[in-house]
Amino acid sequence: MILFHQTLTKSEKVFQAVINELSKQDINLDGVIESFNHKEQGYILKIYDKYNPDIDICIWAYLPKERDYTNQMKVIVGRHSNCNDINLWEGENLISEIFSDVKAIEMHRQTRDFIMDTIKENLDRNYELPSIKI
Repeated sequence: MILFHQTLTKSEKVFQAVINELSKQDINLDGVIESFNHKEQGYILKIYDKYNPDIDICIWAYLPKERDYTNQMKVIVGRHSNCNDINLWEGENLISEIFSDVKAIEMHRQTRDFIMDTIKENLDRNYELPSIKI
């Protein structure tokens, strides 16, 4: 049996959960999910702004090679200008968070919630999204 590497499947499942949550909340975005593989490997979510590429959001999620726990996910948030040609992050003003839990499902939920909050926070500044307004 041939399987995808654990670092890729866990990142993929987090982004699939984000896509499902966006759909549930009826938030429509333009973006793409791509892989990256250099010193670390995982996926990057690129969310595009149709009118201003300077506010594009890039979110990287991966299991660090050097991690304290099996269930540890790192998320890095930046702009399109922070993403190089091979989908790795570079530059300054990057936000970095690490999520870990004894239970994989909790680590997964925390990571998904952080990514959702990041998306909403960034888009709320630029769009009128009825599902965000309270």
